[in-house]
Amino acid sequence: MRKMKKRKKVSLIVLIAILACAGIWVGMMKFEWEKPTLQLPSDSRYVRQKLSFKVEDHKSGVAEVRVEVVQQGKTVTLLAEHFPEETRRVEKNLLLQPLPQGLKEGDAQLRISARDHSWNRNSVLLGKNVIIDTLPPQLTILGALHYINKGGTGVVAYQTTDETPVNGVQIGDLFFQGYSAGKDRYLAYFAVPCDAPPDVPFSVIAEDQAGNRTKTDFRPVIKPKGFKKEKIQLTESFLKDIIPYFTERDPNLHGTLLDIFLAINQKQRMVDHQKIKELCKKTEPKPLWSGPFLRLPNSEPMASFGRIRTYWYEGKQVDQQVHLGIDLASTTHSPIPAANSGRVIFTGPLGIYGNTVMIDHGCGLISMYSHLSTIETEVTREVKKGEILGYTGSTGLSRGDHLHFSMLVHGVFVNPIEWWDEHWIRDTIEKKMESS
Repeated sequence: MRKMKKRKKVSLIVLIAILACAGIWVGMMKFEWEKPTLQLPSDSRYVRQKLSFKVEDHKSGVAEVRVEVVQQGKTVTLLAEHFPEETRRVEKNLLLQPLPQGLKEGDAQLRISARDHSWNRNSVLLGKNVIIDTLPPQLTILGALHYINKGGTGVVAYQTTDETPVNGVQIGDLFFQGYSAGKDRYLAYFAVPCDAPPDVPFSVIAEDQAGNRTKTDFRPVIKPKGFKKEKIQLTESFLKDIIPYFTERDPNLHGTLLDIFLAINQKQRMVDHQKIKELCKKTEPKPLWSGPFLRLPNSEPMASFGRIRTYWYEGKQVDQQVHLGIDLASTTHSPIPAANSGRVIFTGPLGIYGNTVMIDHGCGLISMYSHLSTIETEVTREVKKGEILGYTGSTGLSRGDHLHFSMLVHGVFVNPIEWWDEHWIRDTIEKKMESS
């Protein structure tokens, strides 16, 4: 009897414990006070062609979600849906193109509400004043057929029906930002790199404030350009002359003379080009220049733009690089004039380019002057065409006193010869600016 009573007592205790646990669980799950969470992926005030949101409740689960839009006193229900208890997360993408009946473009109030499965019926409400804008801007390319040299610069003018903070030319993976040229009109400089494939796609892109995007393809006539080739023999005496300039500035350069040279010619070159690309983002949204660009006076070209250089050492080819500027030689320490008016965005040593000055001419157009012996200007200075920037030299990876002159469009090197040509500037740039 005692054993039986003991067993009954134990069973009763276990039953009470089970009921207590069940009660606690029910209390936690059914009488919980935690509201569902509701998130929009963006805090933008614009509602575009797709309305996305997420609701979560990891306790009793999401029971109901409702989406309404109030516009001019009328309420339009976009969603009213119930969910089973095991629903912990609801993610929705409501398509608004075409707009549901009763809605139109313009101001509205968005209301998203959610309720959980708890006996307390916890709920959350998100109310937000929005602008419904589901229509992409219309885009028209202005002007006649475009002609451009490989490795050269082009300009395209275009018109949009809306304000488009993001607009420009897309060439393969490269994007060239456009700039305002008047009401709803824009102008974009773009470049065709030396190594661009013949089938690279071209398009003009315009994106309005709501994020609606329009793309219009166009196809310029690309004139082929044969770039010269140059074979450079690396000698021990040449390497001994060049390398100390770099090892004095970078104690991490180790190895044989050839190892150090290749690290400079490859890795340092890549670092320099990345820095140049970043510097080119510091551009004014308007043209600062006018007329043809100046060339270093009384100078002769030593190396042309786009020249393919192969480097040989002890009978073997060890490297290949493309020369992305024009080398101009005059008398030693010749004064260097600013090629055109603009704002100085960089002065100082720049890796393989040695002492360098970079000038922003607006709208992504940059001129660059390298290997200088001395610099006679400073960053942020507004310079006029012809103003002296410094003097030629042989700093950096240079084989003698000269100026390495480069032109860049949004960080892409282009052929400077075009910018020295008054007729090319008139036909390619100024006429497009007039048509815009």
